[in-house]
Amino acid sequence: MDYFNGKRSADDPEVQREFRLLKEQAEIDWNAMYAGKDTRTDTRTTVESIEEDYIYNAQLTAKTQRTMKKIKLIAAFAVLAVVALVYALIHR
Repeated sequence: MDYFNGKRSADDPEVQREFRLLKEQAEIDWNAMYAGKDTRTDTRTTVESIEEDYIYNAQLTAKTQRTMKKIKLIAAFAVLAVVALVYALIHR
């Protein structure tokens, strides 16, 4: 997530480790999905496509987190504005 939020670069060892783990998980998941099955009939699903899905999901999650931070900040300012308005009206 830190990589997709711009907090770490692609050459950061932790980011590299996370991408390696993501690829390993994609391989594990592909093997689990196709254990004992003939994979020649389904050429759309590959380890790489699963890995791309995981990366896309991480990007989407990072984007959602950034959006939620902004919404929370706007909501906090709105609540403060309402409190200030109520306070001003009460203490006229």
